[in-house]
Amino acid sequence: MNGTLRKIAYKSEFLSLALIILISIAFSIANPAFFNIINVFDLLKVCSYPMIFACGVMIVLISGGIDMSFMWIGMFSAYTTSKVLSIFQMTRGVVMPLPLVFLMSMLIGTALGSVNALLVSKFKLPVFIATLSSANIFMGVMFQFIGSEYIFPAEMPVRMIEFSKTLLFKMSSADGTIVGLHPSVLVALAVCVIMHFLMKYTLAGRSIYAIGGDQSATERVGFSLGKTRLFIFMLAGAIAGLAGIVGVSNIQVANPYDFQNRELTVTAAVVIGGTRITGGSGSVIGVVLGVLLTNIISQNLVLIGIQPEYGKFVFGILILFAAAVQGIQAKLRGRK
Repeated sequence: MNGTLRKIAYKSEFLSLALIILISIAFSIANPAFFNIINVFDLLKVCSYPMIFACGVMIVLISGGIDMSFMWIGMFSAYTTSKVLSIFQMTRGVVMPLPLVFLMSMLIGTALGSVNALLVSKFKLPVFIATLSSANIFMGVMFQFIGSEYIFPAEMPVRMIEFSKTLLFKMSSADGTIVGLHPSVLVALAVCVIMHFLMKYTLAGRSIYAIGGDQSATERVGFSLGKTRLFIFMLAGAIAGLAGIVGVSNIQVANPYDFQNRELTVTAAVVIGGTRITGGSGSVIGVVLGVLLTNIISQNLVLIGIQPEYGKFVFGILILFAAAVQGIQAKLRGRK
């Protein structure tokens, strides 16, 4: 029994959960409003699209690469979708159903993800270099040929605006404010459940872990590196496209610069949740905990009177802590 508890305690997911509990207790002591139902629902909504992004980042990290293009894939897909549907809506009165809006953005993301797969598989570029290059290409193409102007709520697709205003399980807070669960949280939950099943119970999931662990051994047992990488980057692209359209819908404005410079924040949350940068290890549960932890900190420092600049300091400490924990775990596995 002690051995089982020790194994659980050594897991990164357990450490992330313990940090969430400790930090939540500290915030609630410093400010009793921390557990206010409004703050809880707001936190879940804020976490929704970063959590979707993080699922895509996770599979690339597990396969042994660092993706620097996923935010631009998300914005390219969401902005293009919003722009095209806005034109059709304003000129022809066509209102696209929400599932098709999401599907369109995901298909664009899938196509962009296949570009990354081509650069990595055919041209043998390192994942970091390939995705950093493609991010700049996607950004340039979008600004040059699609647009760089804001798309405001009056011009946004109607179904996206309706989605942003929808609340589920409505209730009244202590001050009479109507609050509820935003549907983007359910979208994020569905993505997490699907990804958990894919990674844990399917051959495709096992092949992703195998590539991150040992590419040579993966080829020897019969997995195709090219096909697996194509699957990884197309799936990551589709997830980024979905995350982008959910994020744009939530804020009700298609701002082509909105996701800029957020790559490291999401990647760090995935690493804090226990996904190894070197590949071969990680879980959806860890991703969920990592995103929750980072957003709890970033969203609530102001509530207790701490300036946002200090949040970067705390965030940096967390990343170092996560890296140190992964190093210790690797040493322990080596000893065994």
